[in-house]
Amino acid sequence: MRIYCHCNRCNKKIYLASQSKNRVQLANSWGRSFRIKCDVCASISLIDVNLVSAEITKHNAPFMRTLGGGVLGVLAGPLGIAIGLATGRVSGGVVRENDVQDVKRFNNHFI
Repeated sequence: MRIYCHCNRCNKKIYLASQSKNRVQLANSWGRSFRIKCDVCASISLIDVNLVSAEITKHNAPFMRTLGGGVLGVLAGPLGIAIGLATGRVSGGVVRENDVQDVKRFNNHFI
């Protein structure tokens, strides 16, 4: 999950370097409102934490876990490959679903 706000001047997304899972955590680490500089237009925006949004991280976690499971399975032979691929695929799907739930939770709870 990545969190971002929009520049008040050019409306481009500004991604925040934060691992906050909700707006309360974000307010505790950044303050209820904070200033941030836009990389595009160089203006400084005053942002309230309730204007911050979350989006799903674009990564290949399901693919990488499937691949990792398959590689580990190679050590156990053909049956190990099949089991490793299946296990990796299932755990990768769980990670993706957790991302979706985290984003929904972040975007639907304000302070």
